[in-house]
Amino acid sequence: MSSSIFRRPRITLVLLILVSVSMISVTYKRVPPFVNSARGYVRDMVTPIRQGFTTVFNPVYNVVSGAFNYSNLKSQNLKLQEEIASLKGGAISNSYAQTELAKISKELHITYLKGIGTTTAQVISYTPSNVQVSIEVDKGKSSGVQVGNPVVTDLGLVGRVVQVSNFSSTVLLLTDPNFAAGVRFANAAGVGLAVGEGSGDSLNVQLVDPGTSLSKGEVVYTSGLSGEVYPAGIPVGRIMSAYTPPGGLQEQVTLSPLAPVGNLQFVDVLKWLPPTP
Repeated sequence: MSSSIFRRPRITLVLLILVSVSMISVTYKRVPPFVNSARGYVRDMVTPIRQGFTTVFNPVYNVVSGAFNYSNLKSQNLKLQEEIASLKGGAISNSYAQTELAKISKELHITYLKGIGTTTAQVISYTPSNVQVSIEVDKGKSSGVQVGNPVVTDLGLVGRVVQVSNFSSTVLLLTDPNFAAGVRFANAAGVGLAVGEGSGDSLNVQLVDPGTSLSKGEVVYTSGLSGEVYPAGIPVGRIMSAYTPPGGLQEQVTLSPLAPVGNLQFVDVLKWLPPTP
């Protein structure tokens, strides 16, 4: 008896669901008014039951689904953690770079500039090729950089600006074959023309009188003579070798740049241009 009492609501529920399906499947043709009324009545009865099923069984489904997909969820969680760590690392790295830039700008004391203003820039890329040996820096017109500005480090000459956009510039390095600068020697009277060789990190000094007394390791500076594109007194390099070949009309002089042109991180752009004739 008791079993039949509990069985009746279950049977009634099944019948209601079946009737609901039948009513919903009826097309929207003209149907008798009593069918529309019955359809509405059944919908009103079934909706609370359906909501009850959703409330009871959805949490169970979520728990079971989570259990079976635990490994996938764990993998996704690890991936998200890695992405967050990467973002944090990027922020820390960027902050560190800014701190280093500020530190270098503050500590960099270039004694040979004699009051020439500078703009500190970070090297963002190297562009060595058969056509041009140059670097890109992160300062441009918006920072007052102009074509022709010399570029240096605290150790010496790097090159000069040859192209400028709003927020970056191209710097021709002193090792480029198109580089040329008038130079003077620290311990000898006389001048020459330092020219980049393109291959390696060396320069050749031309137009030096044969027999000029030069020493290995001697520092060579920009001459700053009339018509020069660099101010006077910027260190260029040290003499690697100097000799007069038999029957030669000039001294053969090779320089090693003082600035580490192959490993530059920060440079200073001089706010200086050659005097106009």
